[in-house]
Amino acid sequence: MNEEHSLDEQSLTGAATLAFALLRFEKGAAHPSRAYEPPGTGSLGVDTFRFLPSGRRVGADEVPGFLMSFSTPVLLAPTTWGGTIALFLLDELSGARRKSAEHSFANWQNHLAHVAGQLGLTDSSSLILEFDDDEHVFSFSTLSLCMERYAVLVGWAVTPLLYDDPRAQARLDLIRSDGAHSWGGSCPLRDGKEDRHGQ
Repeated sequence: MNEEHSLDEQSLTGAATLAFALLRFEKGAAHPSRAYEPPGTGSLGVDTFRFLPSGRRVGADEVPGFLMSFSTPVLLAPTTWGGTIALFLLDELSGARRKSAEHSFANWQNHLAHVAGQLGLTDSSSLILEFDDDEHVFSFSTLSLCMERYAVLVGWAVTPLLYDDPRAQARLDLIRSDGAHSWGGSCPLRDGKEDRHGQ
């Protein structure tokens, strides 16, 4: 895609919301928190999410806005402690680490352009992501902006639909670190339980 992505609030909200969905999907491979939670703080990984290294806890409803607050691209690495995410700002990196991160962001954009050509997708084409009780329909431009601003460490691929769905022209398939795929409950080849067990 050669068009510059609009950075209006609606576009940024869509990109940040999608990034948070990727984080929630990968959380399924993590261990639930066993730590003591002070009264009123909510359940980590459900009601709140913790971002390292600052240790800041953010309410689930506020995570997209929190991600939108950064003016630089962000690397987000879910940890094995459910609901805890390591966050690194691209502008804070230097030397080889900065070069490697920039290379990853560029590779993802090149891959998206390649996939768009293969599947005949445009910026306005609709994609669908389904897992557990989550269902997201978004434009290809939203996915591109998400991958441009938020590097979430979860496997992903844009693939043709496995079934007829009037809502979308393609699907976003996520692959967790435990091998589970985001098949989605509406897929006739899989059911919702298999999203959590990677079968």
